[in-house]
Amino acid sequence: MKHSKTKNILKLAGAGLAATMFITACGSDSSPESGDTETINMSLDWNAYMAYHAPILLGLEEGIFEENGVAIGELTLPGGSGDAVSEIGAGRTDMGWVDLSTASAGMLQDVPITSVAHTMDVNATGLTALDNTSLEGIEDLKGMSIGSTPGGSDSTLIDAFLNANDLTKNDVDIVNLPGDGKFPALMTGDVDAISGQEYYYSSLIQQEGQEANGILYGELGLEGLLDHGFVANNQFMEDHPETVTNFLASYREALEITINDTAAACEYVVEASEGTMTQDLCEAQLNLWLPLTQSPDEDDWGVNTQEDWETTVHILTEYGDAEGERSVSSMFSNDFLQ
Repeated sequence: MKHSKTKNILKLAGAGLAATMFITACGSDSSPESGDTETINMSLDWNAYMAYHAPILLGLEEGIFEENGVAIGELTLPGGSGDAVSEIGAGRTDMGWVDLSTASAGMLQDVPITSVAHTMDVNATGLTALDNTSLEGIEDLKGMSIGSTPGGSDSTLIDAFLNANDLTKNDVDIVNLPGDGKFPALMTGDVDAISGQEYYYSSLIQQEGQEANGILYGELGLEGLLDHGFVANNQFMEDHPETVTNFLASYREALEITINDTAAACEYVVEASEGTMTQDLCEAQLNLWLPLTQSPDEDDWGVNTQEDWETTVHILTEYGDAEGERSVSSMFSNDFLQ
């Protein structure tokens, strides 16, 4: 593995779990100050590095972003997609990798962000339980305690999921937990199920030598939900259109490399995680996540469609508590895709 080009400085925000990872490239012939690159500050959707962050870390470490005129100035790990949306909208960062259904709820509240690429074909959010807990259908949920993360993408969807299936919060016990607290709570029996990326939690359970049961919200009442992609702060997008285009082209190239060599891509994730991710777990998660993504070989890679966004906004306003007047057509742009 190549020696890392990054220096990581971890900041803990008060007593919370939000973390900011400053990444400073070194040993390079070019820098943002040289005029060869433009800097993007980026929010990610978790409080730790995940397997699906591999293309971003690979692109950074192998110089793909820099070759395309982009310098990644700051990577933040604020806690969840909702937290990332808030950061980007406030201008603390310029772009982010987030759950687009969560982003749409923020856009309805006039958060000034726009989707510039939709990169996943399937919404992976759902419920995960140990195999001794039945998750065959909606009736199984009654009386369950479910771990959910305020500020995370799952908290945007779980209420809509319950409402779409004629359940209320009186039928279940929603337990608020930090993102990195849900899995331990499930394994110790403090909750019956957890809400989040189903493939991710199933892989963690399997790593512990147990089997998992899971259901996807998109298969039970919330069909057609958007999943992850990239959003940009509106002002940054207007002021730096070429930089946004170059970033997306770089990510697409890095995604292709990740698909072709998941083991090498995971080495970057493992190193950046500083012990929270193992090589085997990263590879297992990537092998589950990659089939959910749009192939970078497809001509329409990253394209947002009016139908997808209308479906998601309908679900969140009809069954969730999202509300607002922003037009669906203004929530996305395909102008930055090559």
